[in-house]
Amino acid sequence: MAIRLRTVNGVRIALCAAETDPMPGDVYLDDGDHYALAAKFSRDWAGQVAGWEYPVEWAAMDTQKVRDAATELEAWLSSVVGRECVGVTA
Repeated sequence: MAIRLRTVNGVRIALCAAETDPMPGDVYLDDGDHYALAAKFSRDWAGQVAGWEYPVEWAAMDTQKVRDAATELEAWLSSVVGRECVGVTA
């Protein structure tokens, strides 16, 4: 999923690009960038127990969301009815 990196009140966060609007200063990572980072994190943490708790970051992320990604996907899929969408399912 495409990501926007943003600083909100001094907190650096990553946001779903489909759920947020671009803002000045955002760094945009496309699907390939996200995939590459996910592969690295997976390797970095392979076989380890991690405490995935980021309350400050998650609270800041929640202030930025303006849409739901699943709803956006469904709307996009509806807009391409009749076009070839190989491998795309909702």
